[in-house]
Amino acid sequence: MIIAAAAGGLSQTLHDTAETFGWSWQLFLAQVISFVIVALVLRRFAYKPILAVLEERRRKIEEGQLNAEKIKRELAEAEKRYQEIVAKARLTRKKSRRNSRKQRSVTRKSSRRPMQTRKR
Repeated sequence: MIIAAAAGGLSQTLHDTAETFGWSWQLFLAQVISFVIVALVLRRFAYKPILAVLEERRRKIEEGQLNAEKIKRELAEAEKRYQEIVAKARLTRKKSRRNSRKQRSVTRKSSRRPMQTRKR
């Protein structure tokens, strides 16, 4: 009985509070319906396009990162080829210098020999 009296008192308190603040169930229902309509319209015309733009941006960023990794690999390969070419050029230069020195040495030795006279 006490619970029933308390429930009745609670119901009356809620009714009085709603009346004090000007709340009516018809207005509340109209606002809920309006909110649902606005939410659906925003979802259709704002939320989905924004998500599509964000997805496109994410895809481009991912593509850019993959492209950057590819460029890093290509740069490393180019650097390696460059080092190989430089090493080969140095080796060729050393060989050329050796050959040049040998040639000079041979030329000097031959120029130091007295001229031989021919016998007739």
